[in-house]
Formats: sequence, C-alpha cells, structure tokens
Amino acid sequence: MPRSEAHVRTPRSQRHLTRLCEHFATAVPVKWTADQGLIDFGFGTCRIDATDDSLTLHADSDDDIGLARVEYLVGEHLERAGARESLAVDWQPAGGR
Repeated sequence: MPRSEAHVRTPRSQRHLTRLCEHFATAVPVKWTADQGLIDFGFGTCRIDATDDSLTLHADSDDDIGLARVEYLVGEHLERAGARESLAVDWQPAGGR
C-alpha cells in the first residue's frame, strides 16, 4: 500500500486540523477530535495528527494515483488555508511504499 507523510510546523496546528476536516466533511466521510483527524476520500485516506507546534499528515491509498490525489487535495488546501504562515507541505514516502 503506497504511503507518504508530511510534517508541517505551525503554532496553529489544531485550528488547521479543524479547518481541513470541516472543509472535506462537506463531501466525504471525516472524523476528528482536537488533535487527530481522518479523511476518507474513497480512493485513499489522510490521517492528521496535531501537536502544539506541528501537523503530521499520513496519506494512504491502494495505488500511486490515489496517493497522489490525496497528497494534492490535502496539501493544496492546507497551503492555501495557511498562506499567511507560508505553510508548505512536502510529502515524503513512508514505510510500505
């Protein structure tokens, strides 16, 4: 199963987690708490972990095309939402890829 991760430093991690989850919840199944979220796109998932100073994004899919779609959707939205902080999402392969 293809997997990737991205670590994004931000002091507003919980706010970004909530905004991402609320945004995608209008279209796909999403579950979240103050410090963790799970977005299920059908073709892949993204688990989001928030700490005091960062977000860790974990993308999974059954194939590379689905993984690329998850990375694009989550990364693009987070970068736009965090433009004032100049957030950048740099996906890296994770175990199992």
